[in-house]
Amino acid sequence: MIRLKHRITALVLCLLISVSVYSQSFKKKSGNGTRVQIGPVISFYKINTNHAVDVSQKMSGIFGFKQEWKLDRQYRSYFLIGVDYLLHGINFNSYYFFPDSLQLYDQSFTYSYSLYIHELNLPIQYKYLFKREDNSLFSGYVIAGYHLRYFLPGNLTVKQYGEEIVTDQPELKFKTPFIDERINSCISLGFGWQKNSLNSSKGSYFVELNTRYNFSPYYFKTPYSANSLNMNATQIMLLLGLKF
Repeated sequence: MIRLKHRITALVLCLLISVSVYSQSFKKKSGNGTRVQIGPVISFYKINTNHAVDVSQKMSGIFGFKQEWKLDRQYRSYFLIGVDYLLHGINFNSYYFFPDSLQLYDQSFTYSYSLYIHELNLPIQYKYLFKREDNSLFSGYVIAGYHLRYFLPGNLTVKQYGEEIVTDQPELKFKTPFIDERINSCISLGFGWQKNSLNSSKGSYFVELNTRYNFSPYYFKTPYSANSLNMNATQIMLLLGLKF
């Protein structure tokens, strides 16, 4: 398991280095560049209601960067690839089983769970501008893509009537994994607006409203929590960023 984590980390680092090196050969060509983004995230969670109730989201956000390459001579089609760090969280009430106790599923959800989920995402996206980037000060666009997701250890706190029972860092796993239990994917669709960098107007920035649909539910398993705590989320994010 440790070796696999090292391999994933090495894969991410190799990707970052490859993107950085490759982008250097294109940095002087108009239209190509690096996009840095940050923004808040709203998550709509679904969870196994046989074992959890009173679901609500915690404060969530995303930060990342993408390398962008022009695909045509009309300055409208672009290919993007990069890395995102996504932090999102969920609150719910569920069971808590003490060591050597009888596990009774009696619908008494008296323990409050607070879980933060950490993800590394590798987005691969296509962007189409409604106006050319090279001769329009502002351009609207549509963007769609595929995102590979990798779970880092979560942060969990369990309380009863305000008193902390346990803090933990559970491993989150996908119900239908891809290659590894911590890996799966999602798709995204977004609409944005960007200010372009023309000769008479330096600086480029963008605003983008994006939604993500996640394919597989995920879960964590500990000796004290209920089994089959499967959860999933559809996410909406408002991205603010710069292009260099």
